[in-house]
Amino acid sequence: MVTLLLAFRLSTLFLLLAAGAIAVDPDGAAAPDTAAAPDTEAAALLRLKASLIDPTNALEAWSPSSPSPPCDETHRWPRVQCYNGVLIGLRLARLNLSGDFDFAALSRLPGLHSINLIRNNFSGPLPASLAAVRSLRALYLSRNAFSGPVPGDVFAAMSWLKKLYLDRNDFSGELPAGAIAGAPRLQELHLDHNRIEGRVPSKLPATLRLFNVSHNRLTGVLPEAVAARFNESAFAGNPGLCGAPGSGAGACAAAAPGPAHTAMPPMSAADYFAVQEETSVFVVMGIIMLVVLLVAGAMVLMLRQDEGTSTASSGYEHPAIGAPSGNLSVPHAAGAAASAQLVTMEQGGSGAAGGAGGVGGVGGARKQVAEFVLMSNAAGEFGLPELMKASAEVLGNGTLGSAYKAAMRNGVTVAVKRMRDMNRVGRAEFEEHIRMLGELRHPNVLSPVGYHYRKEEKLIVSEFMPRGSLLYVLHGDQSPERVVLDWPARMRIAVGVVRGLSYLHEKLGIPAMRLVSMTGADFDAPPPPPPHGNLKSGNILLDAHLEPRIVDYGFFPLVNTSQAPHAMFAFRSPEAASAAAAGAGAAAQRAALSARSDVYCLGIVLLELVTGKFPSQYLLTARGGTDVVQWAASAVAGGTEQEVVDPVVAAGAGPAAVRLLRVGVRCTIPEPESRPSMADVARMVEQVAGGGGGGAS
Repeated sequence: MVTLLLAFRLSTLFLLLAAGAIAVDPDGAAAPDTAAAPDTEAAALLRLKASLIDPTNALEAWSPSSPSPPCDETHRWPRVQCYNGVLIGLRLARLNLSGDFDFAALSRLPGLHSINLIRNNFSGPLPASLAAVRSLRALYLSRNAFSGPVPGDVFAAMSWLKKLYLDRNDFSGELPAGAIAGAPRLQELHLDHNRIEGRVPSKLPATLRLFNVSHNRLTGVLPEAVAARFNESAFAGNPGLCGAPGSGAGACAAAAPGPAHTAMPPMSAADYFAVQEETSVFVVMGIIMLVVLLVAGAMVLMLRQDEGTSTASSGYEHPAIGAPSGNLSVPHAAGAAASAQLVTMEQGGSGAAGGAGGVGGVGGARKQVAEFVLMSNAAGEFGLPELMKASAEVLGNGTLGSAYKAAMRNGVTVAVKRMRDMNRVGRAEFEEHIRMLGELRHPNVLSPVGYHYRKEEKLIVSEFMPRGSLLYVLHGDQSPERVVLDWPARMRIAVGVVRGLSYLHEKLGIPAMRLVSMTGADFDAPPPPPPHGNLKSGNILLDAHLEPRIVDYGFFPLVNTSQAPHAMFAFRSPEAASAAAAGAGAAAQRAALSARSDVYCLGIVLLELVTGKFPSQYLLTARGGTDVVQWAASAVAGGTEQEVVDPVVAAGAGPAAVRLLRVGVRCTIPEPESRPSMADVARMVEQVAGGGGGGAS
């Protein structure tokens, strides 16, 4: 178990050792310059401090008499962020700072990647010296009183900039459209709640994921190409902007002729199934073909049974559980005769052939053709023959594989998942890992009860949950008998999910550590992989009593590295997205993830429960859904949390909904090191459920 869990991590460490003195960028891109010396860092911070008005003496420890450099391991200066002994970030939010921020003082710190000045008292135009800090990846200036036009040289000079937060200030004038369009790495641009005028730029960087210009004074026609990329809420609050939510006919009459953007219709059941299957119409066509093959296969099986060729036929095929063609073939051993087959079963790891559910062949020759390992009787006793004869129903086609409901003739019903993107893991590693997962016991964690291994395909069997997934109950079930989750049910689901995740983080998590190189210098090891790695509402199943059961966890070490970014939801977290946008490969994106990536995914689920909205984060494209992360963060920042609570539960939720929303916002902070730990999140959610504040502010 330990060997498998550490496999990915150790390989990454070998890469680090080989890299030697190469500087590492935590955002996933190579640093443009080497790190500054500690004395240079101290001098830069002291010069910066001299330009600030600090009424609360929050930076008192920044002193020339300090016995240690800013990034000393044991006596680190407050409000600084360090990586490998290098200053990479300044966390100066909520300190009531003011003055003329001397960005030029930081120009000699090539390792500086992030500056956070949210909720301070800075005012006036942005200092011209800002363009001198060319190494910045993220600049957070929200909730100050900066004014004047947004300077174009910020985008032109800071070519590494990925995130720029200028919202809730007093900026005015027109946007520098050309400079914005030319920003090569820009991923997030927040300009909402200012006094910006003019038109929305018609061309935005291809790398841009989040763009918000709501609540300004924009005019003209909203470009269709821009409107198609971002949620309509990003343009709200601009009465003169034709095509924006809330704009009237007068805005379009005053604007230049052009088609007005229409609001995207709410998500339908068809949209849900498109997301659940992670594809579009081609998957629907595939499912139709699968059903046809299912019926045809069932007819063939019935005819074969009528002719007396039951379990001794040449192969075990099930028309629903298997490859995209509709068949799962359990191959025979080389040279096995069609009339002489034996399925070897293993009950509870005993390895005894022919046990419960075993099928004997006809004649004297017997050969092992396949193996199904039943690790637990939690779902009932059955073997591969019973499973292959079961009636099957397609449950969904997700990022890690296809899921089916298999109802066997002995009354046992299970869920079978045919895993893909795991064909590079060997039998020993796979079996060791799955057995370890099968030993987990928690009321909110659904452990596998059995598995089948082949190089080409792997089946994982678990108990069947009759209510389906939380995603389906919240967004996909349109039937008259659908379950409507009231607030007590949603709160109970939230509590169960955090309890299950805390258990997984305790059992599967690997503590971070520091390593010592051959030269005697110590350095930070790469963060361990997230214990879940694929948490989303589609992987939270509900039992008959609406109790949550977490599934698809712990597969991070098994999934092929090249397919992991497309298969695991943790790769949608900001830290992995930043690495991907910088051109990093799959291995570097995996190295950016940690246990805090699970916290981000959990935050989306909590926001989904409170708002009732379908998160756009679940989609591979920017079309559809609601950016619950940005929407909730804006509501918390503006004190309008009650407006985003799902109307279905708003009356019965009381202040608990707002408190849980705030917990979700804390979980989805862009910087992973600023997010709470999973244990802290569990404590906060439990406090909300118990009537407390949850520790969220």
